[in-house]
Amino acid sequence: MSQAIKIGFCVAYDWYFLEHSLPLVYEQADRICLSLDQDRISWAGKPFSFDDEAFFALVKRLDTQNKIDIYQDDFHRPELAPMDNEVRQRHLIAERLGKGGWHVQLDADEYFLNFAGFAKWLRGFNPSRPVNIRCPYITLFKQLDSGFLAVDRQQQLWADVSNPVATNAPAYYHGRVSHWFNIYAPYFILHQSWARDEQEIREKISNWGHAHDFDTQAYLDFWLKLSPDNYKEAKNVHPLDKEAWPLLQFVPGQRIADLVPFYTENPPQTPSQLRLLWENSLWASRLRRVLRFQ
Repeated sequence: MSQAIKIGFCVAYDWYFLEHSLPLVYEQADRICLSLDQDRISWAGKPFSFDDEAFFALVKRLDTQNKIDIYQDDFHRPELAPMDNEVRQRHLIAERLGKGGWHVQLDADEYFLNFAGFAKWLRGFNPSRPVNIRCPYITLFKQLDSGFLAVDRQQQLWADVSNPVATNAPAYYHGRVSHWFNIYAPYFILHQSWARDEQEIREKISNWGHAHDFDTQAYLDFWLKLSPDNYKEAKNVHPLDKEAWPLLQFVPGQRIADLVPFYTENPPQTPSQLRLLWENSLWASRLRRVLRFQ
């Protein structure tokens, strides 16, 4: 018997991205939870703009099979740091969806390029222990008049370009990260991330889980100055772990809707099956750990 696939989304000020991200995963999902702060207050304790009427109309239009549960609660405890509020919300989503099966957690601005393939892979994978499933991200950094700037990570190790998106035993301690063993899956996620208009970026850096972790104004100033003429000069652009985003590259396209089919047809290079077996081997992981400390 295949395991159920349960998908949770943390929904906030950028809920409208669900119009593109939700249909990409809807058919293969058994249950979907859209989790939203009841007071429209962020993890950082700041009110955010939200069009309730348009949001509920969108969900009604997309939920053709009655799979979606809208879960509203207090996710902005003032005694908690923004990241702790995020972790708490993700745990409550998992509890809402119930034990068992695969728990997939995504954000509204994350577009799964081949979720049908990923879902088939998940349903055929039955590990005997708790695991994290990590998938590689294609990160969009800025939208220009003529296209998008994306993070160029082709030369980085597979583990460095992947993020946890699924687990069979939710035990998050930082965002979607847990201490379980990591399994790498060759299915890409297009992350809109910083490719938004200026007002959206200002709202993002004020309200997300890392709002207190870096100089948001200095980073915003850097982002605003990027252009087709100077983006090649930008190096190490991640706001927290600079070397995680070493370079930027130009990608043609006027809208996100253009990029999903583009990357589906032109995916970045993936590791060989042999390399994936090495990355996903528990014994190889132990060997790497021993070698690291010698």
